[in-house]
Amino acid sequence: MVVFTTLAEKRYFYGVSALINSMINNGIYADKIIVGYRGELPKWLPQLELSEHGKTCTLKEGLILEFVKVKNDFHMVHEKPEWFYKLTNVLEPNAKEYFFFDSDIVIINRMSFFGEWVNQGVAMCEDVNYDMSINHPIRKQWIQLLKDNNMPIHRIPERYYNSGFLGWKKEDASFIKDWSLCSKLLINFSDNLKEFRTKDRTSIVLSANQDSLNLAAMTSTCDISTIGPEAMGFHFGFNLMVHPLGPKPWNLNFTQEFLGGRPPRIGDIKFWEYVNGNGFKPYSNVLVNWKLFWIKLYKLLARFYKK
Repeated sequence: MVVFTTLAEKRYFYGVSALINSMINNGIYADKIIVGYRGELPKWLPQLELSEHGKTCTLKEGLILEFVKVKNDFHMVHEKPEWFYKLTNVLEPNAKEYFFFDSDIVIINRMSFFGEWVNQGVAMCEDVNYDMSINHPIRKQWIQLLKDNNMPIHRIPERYYNSGFLGWKKEDASFIKDWSLCSKLLINFSDNLKEFRTKDRTSIVLSANQDSLNLAAMTSTCDISTIGPEAMGFHFGFNLMVHPLGPKPWNLNFTQEFLGGRPPRIGDIKFWEYVNGNGFKPYSNVLVNWKLFWIKLYKLLARFYKK
């Protein structure tokens, strides 16, 4: 079994719709998608039935969808290490491959490539701020921190990885355990895990979940296979996903953004292209078409209008 997972709450369920619709459009590949969630589930979901761990349904493409409550109260990004540990050891311990996608990601390339990728090692993408050499002062502090806690160092990457995507095989599940241990290590340096970030990059911890992922890449014995920031659409090149930074497409007033000199991003276009699809339709088709018309018009006009 191949399992995909994501985390969502509040308006991020719109992102879940676009994510899953984009997966279906590009070949599905997975057998099951597990959504860790908090709060109320949206009313536009299909009829759900009780399952062993939560609520479930099967989409017409044969894809099993399950919703499982996240019980902790950290900011959702900081739930990742423990959620993946639960996914691997409790929810689906017999799966052969696991993949996580942030719920604001849209897939724009064939899903089967992710299966080819994960067979080369734990799959990760470089962050938009991707340079972090062995001589970087924060990297050096991490090295000392691991040594002080008697944790092994098996590699020192020259790059910094984004926690918005991760792929691993069953035999590489020890990477998830390493990430969980590193996360607990960094909690002591984090002010408030109910917030996305409370510090800046001059601190030993900028983002507990993402920094601990990078520590896990140092201490884990598992092979890793990494692609640059272009994989998430941060740069031009080998684009597999679009991962919009900053404001999310479902929250933006594109007229205000355009008049403020901020043209629509490719992530905005892709979200509205995929948010209604074969899997889900949270919006009316009229609204989606209207949004796409203005977004594409503003994208064109932005060639001539700038502030």
